[in-house]
Amino acid sequence: MDDVVSGAQNLDTAHQLQCQLQNMLETCEMKLHKWISNSKERLNSSTDQKHSFSTNAEKAIKTLGVCWKPTGDYFMLKVSISSITSYTK
Repeated sequence: MDDVVSGAQNLDTAHQLQCQLQNMLETCEMKLHKWISNSKERLNSSTDQKHSFSTNAEKAIKTLGVCWKPTGDYFMLKVSISSITSYTK
């Protein structure tokens, strides 16, 4: 497992979820290396700043094949359609 995408209704629940995830990963001898929030309060309250993404919320974060924009709290998808340059018949 590389990426986890989750959410919470409030900051307390988000903090509990982060702690639960860290504890679960520790049982498998894994660590939570990077995380991001759309809440500046949540980012600033972290005691483990070395494991957070950049606090530049303008930047889109790519995970699980989609991009998430923290400032607007929305997902973006990039679609590319190949055009056929020649036809055989």
